[in-house]
Parts: sequence; structure tokens; C-alpha cells
Amino acid sequence: LLNSKKFLMKKKFVNQIKTGDEVNDFFAILKLDEILKYKSKSGSWFPFVVGDKTGTITAKFWGDTEDGTKTTYDFFSDAKVIRIVGKVEEYNGEKYISMNQSGNVLEKSEDYDSADYMRKTDKDIPEMIEKLKEEISKISNPHIKQLLESFSNDDEFMKKYAKAPAGKMWHHDFVGGLLEHVHSLIAISKTVHASHPDLDLDLLIAACILHDIGKTVEFDIGVNIEITDEGRLYGHISIGHKMVASKIEKISEFPKELEMKILHIILSHHGQLENGSPVKPMFPEAVAFSHIDDTDATTQHIKQMIQRDENEKTWIYSRMDGNWTYTK
Repeated sequence: LLNSKKFLMKKKFVNQIKTGDEVNDFFAILKLDEILKYKSKSGSWFPFVVGDKTGTITAKFWGDTEDGTKTTYDFFSDAKVIRIVGKVEEYNGEKYISMNQSGNVLEKSEDYDSADYMRKTDKDIPEMIEKLKEEISKISNPHIKQLLESFSNDDEFMKKYAKAPAGKMWHHDFVGGLLEHVHSLIAISKTVHASHPDLDLDLLIAACILHDIGKTVEFDIGVNIEITDEGRLYGHISIGHKMVASKIEKISEFPKELEMKILHIILSHHGQLENGSPVKPMFPEAVAFSHIDDTDATTQHIKQMIQRDENEKTWIYSRMDGNWTYTK
């Protein structure tokens, strides 16, 4: 049965699902794989990934006929949240939701609470915004302060900034993740400055706040973090460079050297060309900030990986091809 219904409150989240459970609930569709034919009989099936704010799980739709499978697949392709009726089974230690064409009810939800599907920082977002504005108020360089206030005093922009994640998968990939990342960077910058007082702390604080500002445009949040057309075509680094350059143009007598330093830090903060930076860091604050950013991002990534894995108990990890994996 395929139809559309208004949202019903979720009863059970992914992290509560156990093998053998009967499932009758709403989930966000995160990934839809291609249709596959059965090897030993006629008909077809397809796997897909669903999730909510607590995690993800694979689901498998077993069609009776190729037409029936195709109809269901097409139904899924333009849906964001669906109701699934099935059973949780296990294969090679991995849980998945098994759904048969007959006996399952599939419903789209056109009205849903995104808070059920998107993870959110456990920190208080309004409080983080206020603390950020306090940090900006302490900036002694009047040009940097005016630049930062041109963003922080823009209520519409700050709504996006407060909600934005810092990544789609790697780190701080949740509502409020960018703000959480920024505050962590500010704390690290102050520690580094204590050991290297010759560094320009105002410039480092500006880097913390502005380096990922393009992610307010790169990402769109609904039931999942999606990359916008602008994000795919330009990436957050070039988007952020343009956003900040545009603000600087409107500030009277903004020092040219300071403008170049701020824009260079945005362009170089990934550290290496192979990591997406169009240029490498070329002065002390830029070098320091690229390491500060990588420290927080990488540490957060491995913490999230540990939190999300329920099977592994080891505490030893290796970084392979840029990704952290368990050391066996």
C-alpha cells in the first residue's frame, strides 16, 4: 500500500532496534542503492539506508515482481521520510530491516519533526552565540572587530550560522556543529597564543570564526545534511572567501595586508593542496591555524567514530588513507 500521510511521532529510534524486533515506524531515507535481480529466481530487490538522530541502519526491500520492486523504488526516490513496516534480521553480525513486498505498508510523511532525524549538539546554542559575541567584543583590532560584527549583527545570517554543521561526515556533523567547533578552536588558539605570544591573537580568533563560514551555504539541513548546488560547484573554502571579501569591501580603509592575511587563512586552512586548500599556509598565524583546525577536527572525528561503534571494544586506532580505523 503506497500513500501519503501526515507525520506520526516516532516510537522507536535506530539505537533501540534489536535483532528480531518488529518495526513499524518512520525513518529518513539517507541512501538508495540500485535495484538488483535475484540470482536463483525471477524478481528483484534493493538495499537502502535509513536513519534518525541516533544512527543509521540498512534496510532491504524484497520484491515479488520486478514491476512491484520498480514501483516501490520510484516511490522511495523522491521521499525524505517514510514509514517502514518490517522485521530486524541479522547477517554476518550486521542488523538490517527486512521488508517484503506483500504485507508491508509504505507511507511517505509530508510533515515531520526534523529534530527526530538530525543529531544536534548537546551544548546550548543560544548560549554559544552569546559567548561568541562576547569573544568578538574583546577584539582589540578595530578592523577585525568591525568585520566580525558585520556577520554577528546580521540576525538572518546568524540563524544559519547557529544551525550549520561543520561537516557532512568527518566531524561535528550535526546541528550546531559549526558553533561547537568554533568555540573549541578559540580555546585552542588561546592556549597556543599563551606559548607563542608573538602571534596575533585577534587574527587567530577571526580565523576561528570565519574559516568555515562558507558551510552556511554549502550545507542544507532537513532530515539529513545535504550538499547544495553551490557547495558542489564551489566548495565551502571558495564560498567563504567570497563572503568575507564582500564584507571587507564595504568597510572603509580596511588595511590591505590584513585583508590578504584573513583571506589567505580561509584559503589555506586545510593545510595541504591535496586536502582541498588552493594554497598552503604562508605565515605564522596561517600555519598555526591550519594545525589548530586539524587538531580539533581529527580529534572530534575519532571520538565520534568510537561513540557510533557498538561492537568494537579496542582503544587502539590507526590512521589509514586519511581515515581512522581500528588496529586489529
